[in-house]
Amino acid sequence: MCDVRGAKCDEGLRLASRRTSHNALRTFCKIQRLTVMSEFAISHIFAGQLQKVLRFLRINDPYRLLAILIFLILFSLPLMINPPAVTKPELQSMVVGEALQNGQLMYAEVYDPTAPLAAGAFGVIDWMMGRSVTGRQIIALILIFLQAAFFAILLINNKAYNDNTYVPGFIYGLLCFVSFDFLSITPELLGSTVLLLALNNLFREIEFRVERDGIIVNVGFYTGLASIFVFSYSIFLLAAFVILFVFTRISFRKSLLLLFGFFLPHVILVVLYFYKDALPALWNNFYLENFLHTDINLISGKSLLVLAALPISYFVYSLFMMTREARFTKYQSQLFQVMFLWIAFCVIEIFLTRQLSPHSLIIMIPSLSYFFSHYMLLIRRRWIAEMMLWLLIIGVITISNLAMRGNIGSIDYSRMFVSAPKRVVPVTDQKVMVLGDDISVYRNNYLGGYFLDWPLSERTLKGTQYYDNVLKIDAMFQTFPPDVIVDQMGMFGALANRIPSLNVKYTKQGENLYVRNGRK
Repeated sequence: MCDVRGAKCDEGLRLASRRTSHNALRTFCKIQRLTVMSEFAISHIFAGQLQKVLRFLRINDPYRLLAILIFLILFSLPLMINPPAVTKPELQSMVVGEALQNGQLMYAEVYDPTAPLAAGAFGVIDWMMGRSVTGRQIIALILIFLQAAFFAILLINNKAYNDNTYVPGFIYGLLCFVSFDFLSITPELLGSTVLLLALNNLFREIEFRVERDGIIVNVGFYTGLASIFVFSYSIFLLAAFVILFVFTRISFRKSLLLLFGFFLPHVILVVLYFYKDALPALWNNFYLENFLHTDINLISGKSLLVLAALPISYFVYSLFMMTREARFTKYQSQLFQVMFLWIAFCVIEIFLTRQLSPHSLIIMIPSLSYFFSHYMLLIRRRWIAEMMLWLLIIGVITISNLAMRGNIGSIDYSRMFVSAPKRVVPVTDQKVMVLGDDISVYRNNYLGGYFLDWPLSERTLKGTQYYDNVLKIDAMFQTFPPDVIVDQMGMFGALANRIPSLNVKYTKQGENLYVRNGRK
């Protein structure tokens, strides 16, 4: 092509020699040759060097999942080698897991609004890993890989694209590194795993549209199960109903089946707590507390937008290109609309969540992965598609690591980390009860007693005018007595007035420290 362009230029030189300068035309021809050569050089560089990852993942071969796992390990190495400080959700999950391992019953003997299945998972992980941050990161990495693999297989089985490809799985795993706290065991990570199962059943129902009641029940069941990991995930029951109504004209009978599936896990949970004689504790400390909650923002909306700026940009551009260039089958068009509705409900869920943090965004990753993959598979020039993928990889990993180390001023993680104690507490490896909202004491200690979440606990601790509350507090000191009480709020005197035996069991040391007599 370069020689042809050069021949044309030489011909132009002969024809125009009468009108223009011979030297000017020769210079023009050289510029043309250099331009063509540059275009070929750039395209060959990208084709030879970058046209590997996307081309490799486009092949429908299950062994591509092994490559995705290797990539995820490489992405996670900086976080494992030089991990950030412990965050508040991480410390809270550690303390809850230790309390459950100690034999305490969630909500009745651990005052914390963490959802039941999430709390149970924390107990299992504490049994497996203790407080090892690296061990928890490894478990989180395995979960992320399983989610990415399942999502890729889900789209292949449902013919979401013209080609069977593992690109969505790779992008899914990549987006799980938008923020460092994605690589930790959180209720959102656990709940999003179950929601993928609900999404798979939604696809199956839209595709077949036959009288398969089991699929509808499964959609409701998995959505209900997810809401016992993260209560605000209950919104996806409404999402499932809207999607089924729009695309399948769901009947009244199937609507009842959907509700039956959703409430089934909750009924099992209620029966279990009724058997344990702790149903009021479940109702007050889980359902009401999560439904009538006060928002806890561990990161500002501005920081969250800056952190997600690159994925948002890709999402907007992907939507634009897909509506312009894509040629969908009828079923693929329906999946496109389903994923768009799903991400709309994800945004609503983020506004409803009790504790806003970067890992709240994990619920959006399936939809974003679907749209990003569709966009990249539509690009006709392969080297451009590879370049866009590499820009996404480099951008996500770079922004995540810079933000974690505080090098991006507009992203503020300070509220996420456990701060230094307001007052030095000279105790370690003890069972501590904190009468206040400073949980930093638990970095080197364990939960003593029932009261972990302060907004939830103070209603009982300050309500000693009610006999039921006094009985609960006294039962705590009888069954799970703390070794040390850190009285940040100056409440111990009021408790001792209602329960006089505390004056005998505990001795004051310093300004706000009470130590149990005879402790080992």
